[in-house]
Amino acid sequence: MHLKTTALAALVATAAAQGTSQATVSIASGTTIQATVRIDITHNTFGSSNDTEQRTHSLSGSMHITMNPNNPPWANIGQDSMNLLLGPALYNFQFFCFPFIGCQNLNVNLTSVVITMTAPGSSPLSGTGNYTMTNVPVNLHASYSTTGIDTGNYVIDQPAVVTITGRLTQNAGVAKIDQFSLGSLIFDVPPGSLPANVSSIRLTITPNLSQVTFTGPWSVVPSPDFNGDGLVNGLDLGILLSGWGTAQADIDGDNLTDGSDLGLLLSAWTG
Repeated sequence: MHLKTTALAALVATAAAQGTSQATVSIASGTTIQATVRIDITHNTFGSSNDTEQRTHSLSGSMHITMNPNNPPWANIGQDSMNLLLGPALYNFQFFCFPFIGCQNLNVNLTSVVITMTAPGSSPLSGTGNYTMTNVPVNLHASYSTTGIDTGNYVIDQPAVVTITGRLTQNAGVAKIDQFSLGSLIFDVPPGSLPANVSSIRLTITPNLSQVTFTGPWSVVPSPDFNGDGLVNGLDLGILLSGWGTAQADIDGDNLTDGSDLGLLLSAWTG
């Protein structure tokens, strides 16, 4: 039994050497950002008009990242989840301004804006830890109400594609992402939500995240390829089952080999 346990530990140590690092990094409480919102309106009678306003929002959120190889200096970063919440702010727009007549006012009360990643992204890391992930799909869910030339309560729930940039560094076991950017998120209001006599409304939301910092402890996640043969198959499953209920074949870092680790192994299955 001792020899078997020793051999299992050696195999898992090999898996750790081939594994990845991971971290859940979060925004510090009390963080605020500036966001710029542009609205383009096309009216059936008056033509097209636009206005741009900037306001301060509270910001909270987190994202889960993975890094390769398993220890710094890392060469690649993956991001498999992100959830950002912008707090409320009131915007005041003016459209269709004519001499002697004045402008049409539209007050937009953004009560919440949630930006969620819907598919993972990845990128190589430069020598300074900078990265760029292109064509990353996200979803924006925004609740807002309007007064002025339109009065109503609305919800936007639409996909978008963004380019994510940032810089990853680490110190004393803590991962940090700064110099972060999502670019602009562009959404067209669905036809059923348009005011009377308006044929289109486009919202362009640009959150300034350049001063936002995400931090969190990072740890090594062993590879499910316990025997190091380049495959995740029945041999690795047997090793995991041999360590069931112990920390020997732990993959997710909770010091217990259980159903969660089995799920990770099966999701990486190559046969």
